[in-house]
Amino acid sequence: MTTSEDAVLIDTNVLVYAADRSSAFYSESRSFRDRGRSGACIPCVTPQILFEFCAVVTDPRRVGRPLSPEDATAELAQYFSDPRIRKIHPGDEIGEAVLKLLRKYAIRCQDVFDAAIAAAMIANGIRKICTYDTAHFSRFSEIEVLRPSA
Repeated sequence: MTTSEDAVLIDTNVLVYAADRSSAFYSESRSFRDRGRSGACIPCVTPQILFEFCAVVTDPRRVGRPLSPEDATAELAQYFSDPRIRKIHPGDEIGEAVLKLLRKYAIRCQDVFDAAIAAAMIANGIRKICTYDTAHFSRFSEIEVLRPSA
């Protein structure tokens, strides 16, 4: 039986690798995603993560085998409609929550997007993120960073 302590946010890169058969991380990422769908944990995503997924998997500069817009949209729709994957939303307080993290960790450049993800997690009581970008998220003492192999 899973509890809210079992909730794990799945970062964009894990979803991307689970869709990109040419990736060295394909099997591991797909296995983690599917374990979550089967109840081993409560997999969670944000709309931002799903939109990033769609942008990356259709970009031939970022993946070995890009998906067509139609295939990417179909996969995106599956994530949005899958009841086994919890969709979390930032909420009205997201601006102040992100600002708090930006100030606390002196975040700059593109890392602001990671702060937005961390703020959404914190606001929704999710303390774990599964990602290959462990360095990006390990700065946030409020969350625990896991790799798909964990």
